[in-house]
Amino acid sequence: MLNSKYEGAPTVFESASRYLITSDQFHDALFSWARPLKPNVIIGANQNVYSELNLDYIKAHNIQVTRRAGGGGAVYVDAGNLTYSFVDTDDGTNYMNFKKYATPVINVLRRLGVNAQLSGRNDLTVDGKKFSGMATFKEGNRFYVGGTLMIDVDLDAASEALRPPKSKLASKGVKSVHSRVTNLRPYFSEQYRNITVDEVLELILKEVFQVDDVADVPRYTLTDQDWQTIKRLMGTRYNDDSWTMGERLDDDYFHSNHFDGVGTIEMSFSVNNGIITHAKIFGDFNKPNGNLAEIEKRITGTPFKQANLEEAFSLSNLTDNIGQVTPAEMADLMVNHDYQETQQKG
Repeated sequence: MLNSKYEGAPTVFESASRYLITSDQFHDALFSWARPLKPNVIIGANQNVYSELNLDYIKAHNIQVTRRAGGGGAVYVDAGNLTYSFVDTDDGTNYMNFKKYATPVINVLRRLGVNAQLSGRNDLTVDGKKFSGMATFKEGNRFYVGGTLMIDVDLDAASEALRPPKSKLASKGVKSVHSRVTNLRPYFSEQYRNITVDEVLELILKEVFQVDDVADVPRYTLTDQDWQTIKRLMGTRYNDDSWTMGERLDDDYFHSNHFDGVGTIEMSFSVNNGIITHAKIFGDFNKPNGNLAEIEKRITGTPFKQANLEEAFSLSNLTDNIGQVTPAEMADLMVNHDYQETQQKG
């Protein structure tokens, strides 16, 4: 096993993670981590920034927005957050196996007094509140999977910056981001109440590598050549506003619903004379490699009726492209006005 560390912007960490799963020189399982130097919002590969983020607040407070290649939802991170990532080879059982990679973190937190749980698909929670979300991305037979640990994050800023659809909040039984998330520090046992983020990291490293001394953790130091490749990756995609922000749509409808075991699926679409003339799919489902354009193309030109839409969705490889959602559920998402959302204006 190898180990490496990155500090700084999420764009650097994201680019480095992509490099670790695509470079021919890495074959072992790896672990990396980062602590942002300033506030950032990281959104999932398929998310709509205009429905998920308060862009006026983000701009006013000089918060950077980064889009990762992996799925999952939007998170706010700052210096009180620890971001971690495992890089591994798919053996047929470990890709999308969030429990496997959450377990070392949960074990450490429980020793610190936190009754941490893996909840739903990919959330780590305590007392019903989320302190970490996990996401994954696969390329070839290599993938990364990781998440964030909110230890001393500015929760007020997180609540202002993030604006998830009401359907997502309703699925969690809450009315706001602030009531759904928590920092870990209040849950640490008295003897660990003043533990530092670096000390938490050391405990995780020892748990992951099963060593008694963090000095025994094997490490790999990125070379200048490694960094050149990482910077090229960062420049070609992660610093590109068209990738990060996406296109601002002006469709007739914007519908959203949360599906258990899949995540939140959002549909932006237009109808003219009873026919779908445009459709775009968004969401926090963990299928970043799914071919959403295939689905969008299939339903464009389809009559805006339940039966016709079901037929189109049945030919769209929903399981491979989104997850375990049925054609009937997707059709209902579009025709049922109860799922109407209002996109954020800023």
